[in-house]
Amino acid sequence: YQRRVREAVVSTQSTGVGKIFNMFVMYGDTFLPNPDSYDELYYEVLRQYAVFDSLNETALQYSNRGSHYKDLCRELLSSLHNIRALVNHFAPKIEAWSKTNKISTPKPEEVMEIVRSNYDSLTLKLQDGLDHVERYTEFPREQQFYTNLVRGICGEIRNGTVLSVSSKDYHKFTTATQIGE
Repeated sequence: YQRRVREAVVSTQSTGVGKIFNMFVMYGDTFLPNPDSYDELYYEVLRQYAVFDSLNETALQYSNRGSHYKDLCRELLSSLHNIRALVNHFAPKIEAWSKTNKISTPKPEEVMEIVRSNYDSLTLKLQDGLDHVERYTEFPREQQFYTNLVRGICGEIRNGTVLSVSSKDYHKFTTATQIGE
């Protein structure tokens, strides 16, 4: 069951999410409403680094196993490159600032100021495919799966329990979308 969940993570949807983040990271200053929105985006990416790190680790695992997900894993790893570069660039600067100011956890405004003052030394990689996005069409089974998944997450968060997806629902979804083959 755990293997199938990890395989679903390394899916075309994950790669698509990586592309969306890259589009925002690379070009967000051109379409976000103001420069503060761009700073807030970087702040949120830094704040949620563990999610991206976990996704990266899962993709690394499957790319090195010779699984039939190898190409998807490589594409996902590539799409996570700038997110990891962003975290690897700003995290040491935030840590150094915290040590200098003898503060264990800087406030969001302080982190955004550190980000603003260090944009010039950040190097990002121009990603392929950001100029062309394939239209996503949801299959009926995917729609039901995602509806149930979101409802389950919301309900379990309210109850303070751990997320679980029934293996029956997960199997229906993976069979319909061919992720679990």
